[in-house]
Amino acid sequence: MVHIPILETERLVLREWRDTDMNQYARICADPAVMRFMLPSRGLSHAEAAFDVHKLREHWAEHGFGHWAVEEKASGALAGRTGIKRHPDWTLDPDNTEAGWLYAQRFWGKGYATEAALAVVRFALEELERPEVISIAHPDNSGSRRVMEKAGLTYAGARRWEERSFDVVWYSSQAA
Repeated sequence: MVHIPILETERLVLREWRDTDMNQYARICADPAVMRFMLPSRGLSHAEAAFDVHKLREHWAEHGFGHWAVEEKASGALAGRTGIKRHPDWTLDPDNTEAGWLYAQRFWGKGYATEAALAVVRFALEELERPEVISIAHPDNSGSRRVMEKAGLTYAGARRWEERSFDVVWYSSQAA
């Protein structure tokens, strides 16, 4: 069993996934607006959201890092997820560490994604001693692009993500 560290920010707790998170997470993923820039770009069924959490847990077990469940301290509600993961189909750097996030609409515009992304990027660079952190987004996802910039990542380029068959922009902690 892998140890999943708890990260705390001023307003958030990034923690391991609990079985009791599943219904809240499924509601977040069922929202087509939340999922519009993700794959698939539609709301997920409860079973698909459960499989997503299963894959997030597997990632932790395989790599020793992954996506945390993000809990709002004030309410104890699951706000979404933020973390780091490897994408074997990201051919620019097979050892990549990508920071990403997904939040319920009711938590948008509060700075939570940025707050958690800052903690995660710092964790990847300092604790995991990763040489680079990247973040990937749909070109039209201006909200995520702002979070990337506020988290200290710089625009690194645009490309076709061949394995997934769509265009993306990516940001890097090493871009000049």
